[in-house]
Amino acid sequence: MTTLRTASTKHPALLAETLFKLERRGRYAEAFAEVEHLWKDVRTIPDVDELEPREAAEILLRCGCLVGFQGHNEQIQDSQIICKNLLTDAHGRFCEIGDVEKIAECENQLALAYWRTGEFSEAEAYIQASFVHDLPVSSDTRLHSHVIASLLNLACKKYAENIEYGKRIEDNFRQFASDFLNGSLCTNIGISHKNLGNISEALTYFELAKHHHQRSRHKIYLSTVENNLAQLYRETGKFGKAHESIDNATRIFRQIKDKTREGFSLDTKALVYFAESKFAEALKTVEKALSILRKSENSAYLIETLLTRAKILLFLDNFSDAVLSLSDAVVMARVQTGDAAAIRLIQEFEAALDAKNTPAKKILEDDDLELILPPLIANFSQYRGIWINNTQLESIGLVKGSLAIVVSDKINRGDLIALATLENNAVICGFYDADFGIVCLERGDGEPQLFDEKDIKILGKIVGVCSQGKNSEGAMIVDTIKNLSIY
Repeated sequence: MTTLRTASTKHPALLAETLFKLERRGRYAEAFAEVEHLWKDVRTIPDVDELEPREAAEILLRCGCLVGFQGHNEQIQDSQIICKNLLTDAHGRFCEIGDVEKIAECENQLALAYWRTGEFSEAEAYIQASFVHDLPVSSDTRLHSHVIASLLNLACKKYAENIEYGKRIEDNFRQFASDFLNGSLCTNIGISHKNLGNISEALTYFELAKHHHQRSRHKIYLSTVENNLAQLYRETGKFGKAHESIDNATRIFRQIKDKTREGFSLDTKALVYFAESKFAEALKTVEKALSILRKSENSAYLIETLLTRAKILLFLDNFSDAVLSLSDAVVMARVQTGDAAAIRLIQEFEAALDAKNTPAKKILEDDDLELILPPLIANFSQYRGIWINNTQLESIGLVKGSLAIVVSDKINRGDLIALATLENNAVICGFYDADFGIVCLERGDGEPQLFDEKDIKILGKIVGVCSQGKNSEGAMIVDTIKNLSIY
């Protein structure tokens, strides 16, 4: 009969190895169970009095890492303070032993702990201390130092510098790094490319990151890649894919009870809605994100989400609350990171204000007309114009001689649409309904018109109208359908 070895009977070296493997797969709850016999309350110091000095230091290191990661995810109060204290204790013990690699590993993890709390200057100091130690390029600890240094470049918005940094070290990563480390570095470089507008390069690195994290079996970081893909799709106008990716990420974060990243994924969701000019949905979503992140110790995530809220409120014409939200973010940024970070937030808000006050312009190629669009409908990639030559929809603003603005978008029941009959290419506008292969258009002038869906082509949703002619510069000003009180 085989005897099962419990956590309490494992040799300390084997226990430390198990904890490290679980940590690298993001399986923190299992890791806590492994050390329960030594550490029943995370607010106390693990019971390592009976262990040899090296074993005691290693267990303190692993426990410090564990509470740092899990505390960040599940929003355990004071978890990063506990993490820093344990790592500092382990660091001192390894200094007494003279184990250079372990000293560097403690400094790596301390840098991560300070990154989680948004204290980037302190994080930078610890990672630079780690690099002072002479370790081989193949060392897991040294490779991890590079990942953390890259993460700090991201936090400080040094995107071009981060890409160059990645180029210098990627050969060593391909030769010596684990899938966990390779996936982490690819994610950081991918974000840098995305933020610089290098879409193709960003997609390549995110796909590589996804591949490596599928192999590393780290669900948290795999979901983080989905979050980054959502941001990439948002910036390229692929909103359907953006929602799909971020919903995948949020679902996994909820399943594994990673509250902090769930909150930040909702910030991404809000930004997708914002890019679609769906400001009411964006505000509702960002408020959910903030309700989660206010309980987290990750001030960097909270600061970014407060900025998102400020931008959304700005476009909802709630300037006072927008400024208050920005102010909260700026105060936190100055305390945590310094004036440069605070100024960056103000500059982003100013850019959003400029965008709001500068109407978007589009050219209708078929009619060679320039349109000036309100923010609510400025996000679509394709626009077409349809001249209204009857009076049947005048009650809703589509007067005879006006130009209806049609976009490619998902059509829902009740939407105002334009369709063309295949027989004679006649264009007809009205409110859409459909069932059992029959399309119905309600025009408000009597009986609805019915069409077999095989006999028509839906041109798109009508979102605006030009009824005032051209302005002094020869452009046509578009009013939204919503502003014309159709709904």
